[in-house]
Amino acid sequence: MRIVFLVSGGGGTLIFISEMIRLLKLPIKIVAVIGDRDCNALNYAQENSIFSDIIRYNRENNIDLKNKLLEIDPDIIVTNFHKVIDAEIVNLFQPKLINLHYSLLPSFGGLIGMKTVEAAKKRNSKLIGTTTHLVDEIVDNGKILAQSCISVDWEKDNQIEDLIFKSGCLCLLNTLLLSYGIPEKGVYSITLNDKDIIFSPSLSFDTSKLNDEFWNKIKQLA
Repeated sequence: MRIVFLVSGGGGTLIFISEMIRLLKLPIKIVAVIGDRDCNALNYAQENSIFSDIIRYNRENNIDLKNKLLEIDPDIIVTNFHKVIDAEIVNLFQPKLINLHYSLLPSFGGLIGMKTVEAAKKRNSKLIGTTTHLVDEIVDNGKILAQSCISVDWEKDNQIEDLIFKSGCLCLLNTLLLSYGIPEKGVYSITLNDKDIIFSPSLSFDTSKLNDEFWNKIKQLA
């Protein structure tokens, strides 16, 4: 499976996927990392011999991005841009476009990054999580592919954003492998940061090597 990442920031999920490909020898190749600005995600790609490019994309000027994606012709495009993708590109590349959102959609759609966690805290949400979904013309509206779910106590639980990041990484990798045809392994729940995380569909890969050393490496690289 050939994957392109569209990036704007630190590249945490990109780094996780890349390191997991190496660790588990997965049938995935990141063929390009395209940023709309200078960012750490591009630095990581360059340091790891992954093709990278900066394309100053906006919805009114999509020609360079469109042509580059047509040239690369990936199987999946992970949309980590901090921008909304225009309708022409969405329609041209559906259903290759996949987004990871840090909430249990449809709750808190339209928010970027960990702003979803802030919104969930304000509402005193009892369950939080992550969602991968297909991208369509309406923000955070496409068909849901996978989700992770965590029970939260805002007064007692620590490192909630870290937990959401980790569960989102796992949710995205699961989505990619299931899209490739790797079967589920029936693992619906794992424990991270002393919290149980529920996944649906069940995970399709071995999580036994995801120890503190591994996660610390991801954090340092991001």
